[in-house]
Amino acid sequence: MHRYFLIPMVGFFVIICIFVIYLQFINEDWKFLVPKIPLPEACNDNVKTEFIIHENDYLSERSFEDKLDVINGNQIHAIYLLPCERKDRKFDVDLKIEFSLLAINRWFLDKSLNQQLRFDINDKNKIDVTFLRVNKTMNWFESKINNEQNNKKDISEKIKNIINDNKNKFNNFDNKKFIIFFEGWERRKYINFDICGKADYEGNISIYYTFSRFKKYIGNDLILKNKKRIFSCTKNDHLNDINDFTFGDAEATILHELLHTLGVPSKCGKNLDNRKSHVSDSTKDIMYKQSGNEYLDFQNNDYYNHNIQGCADLKNSNYLISK
Repeated sequence: MHRYFLIPMVGFFVIICIFVIYLQFINEDWKFLVPKIPLPEACNDNVKTEFIIHENDYLSERSFEDKLDVINGNQIHAIYLLPCERKDRKFDVDLKIEFSLLAINRWFLDKSLNQQLRFDINDKNKIDVTFLRVNKTMNWFESKINNEQNNKKDISEKIKNIINDNKNKFNNFDNKKFIIFFEGWERRKYINFDICGKADYEGNISIYYTFSRFKKYIGNDLILKNKKRIFSCTKNDHLNDINDFTFGDAEATILHELLHTLGVPSKCGKNLDNRKSHVSDSTKDIMYKQSGNEYLDFQNNDYYNHNIQGCADLKNSNYLISK
């Protein structure tokens, strides 16, 4: 191929790539020129954040409040949180959240041999999942300016504020950690890498993002149930169906973030990365920076059942129960 033909073609390709990156990651205003489905009347990004319920949100077996605690003491409560206009995929009433959390406890019991996480349960011995929808759109969550406080906040910060500002909706709030299943996404830090979970070290809230901003879907839509694509943040799977106890990417991400809120990994562990926020001795460890799914503390010398004197051990957490 002649160079006088090749050079313009390469240059044109580079320009197109730069233009696409600019539209996707830098200037997204063009998206607002596309006709959109009218928002529900209850959606308002310019007023105080409030919980709302759309007519179609009312479903049998759905709970809009934290049910009366069946077990005492520390426990982990699950929340299904939706922006105002986002589609309700019914992960709570379809028991997808429940069976993913049950799969996590099966995995944890298998790895620890005698412990599980203490999830908040209701009087039917089912995991208590609270459905919450706010009057804010996904655009409000994505906006770097919080109109209420006029300062920059990540999506995760806004989610944490929503929960922490509404302590009265939950029983024994100070004794609980929360796992939020958020029907939205987090901003990407890298072009080719989705953030599917977030949590603060020893914080009270962990987040699992159920969606990808780029509508990534998993599986072959010809073999999926009802021949529908399943949009997910995690790469190879999504939340579990009823009676499915697979410990996949979604479950590993959820557990990884939950363990961060429990102070894992211990800062005095022997094999930590430079930021001391993840382990570095095995990519298959649940607390590796990109959650592994094989080990609960590889070689037991960082955060679980270790023998490091004066170092916190996850096995002693009040959020675990022995079986």
